[in-house]
Amino acid sequence: MKRLTPLAANFRFWYPSTGYSIETGADSTEFILPKIPLPILNSAPEGEPLSTDLIGSGLYDYLRQFPDCPYNCDYAALLRDAWPHYLSDLAAMIVMLDHKEVDAPYIRRKISGLQILLLLNKNNPDLQQQLGIAFYELALNYVELCHCRSHLTKAIRYFSDSDKIQPNNSTNLNYMAQIDYLFGDYPKAIERWRLLLPQVGDDTLLSLTARIEAVESLDLPEHPLLVDLESIGEAMQLLAAGEAVKARSILEKLEQEQVVPTEFPNPEFYSLLAISRERSGDSCGAQSAFALALEIDPAHKESLDGIARLH
Repeated sequence: MKRLTPLAANFRFWYPSTGYSIETGADSTEFILPKIPLPILNSAPEGEPLSTDLIGSGLYDYLRQFPDCPYNCDYAALLRDAWPHYLSDLAAMIVMLDHKEVDAPYIRRKISGLQILLLLNKNNPDLQQQLGIAFYELALNYVELCHCRSHLTKAIRYFSDSDKIQPNNSTNLNYMAQIDYLFGDYPKAIERWRLLLPQVGDDTLLSLTARIEAVESLDLPEHPLLVDLESIGEAMQLLAAGEAVKARSILEKLEQEQVVPTEFPNPEFYSLLAISRERSGDSCGAQSAFALALEIDPAHKESLDGIARLH
């Protein structure tokens, strides 16, 4: 028997009896539930017959929170067959999130939705590719940098699955090469970029050729860029724990090396550096770092607020 995912605080499991049926759809079609544990919201009254809506909403909410749970394929199939409107809502939500600002909570919601859809169509290369892109975006989101290695590992797995079905797809190749580069596997990155060359336009061709030549000439970071990204994640955790001096030491070393600011110009880096300096008593250094953040993004709110606060 499959081990059940540890229960969230607002769920319990319910086992339908043999032949237990519900009525679904506008025409009240009879549907017999399988004899598997079904997650039910704790708000549903105990000891009373469960309505079709309560069973469906429990399944939907639970699967969105735990898309990798045991019975996940069974739960997704139940939604498709008995509560298809939830899958329609899910697809609409994914489309909506595509137009939202890219931050971690939105990306996570998108990932869980895509994972549910993939349960129903496991060999869909487009869904696999979208999941790869979502995990890549999550990995490079500053609040997730302490988990970036795990996210990038998942991203490359989805891109690889997509590539098996549609070999040498340009989007897959580009993202996989970027991930190889971050992990320090430069020969593999070059191999993928060379496969990509015939598929890109003239402008991209020039920049891609230049990048290949730079890597081949051994113009490389001393260590994989992933290590630097994880260092930023460590500095963020130190800041959150009140260890501003230690965080500042990490960030100033990265600023001195200039690899991360050059490869990934992001106002968040200089804003973090500024905050670490401010909290360790270096107001002038903090103002300078906030100013560098605003050079990248003049509307960066945290840096604008920081400058105003220091003045």
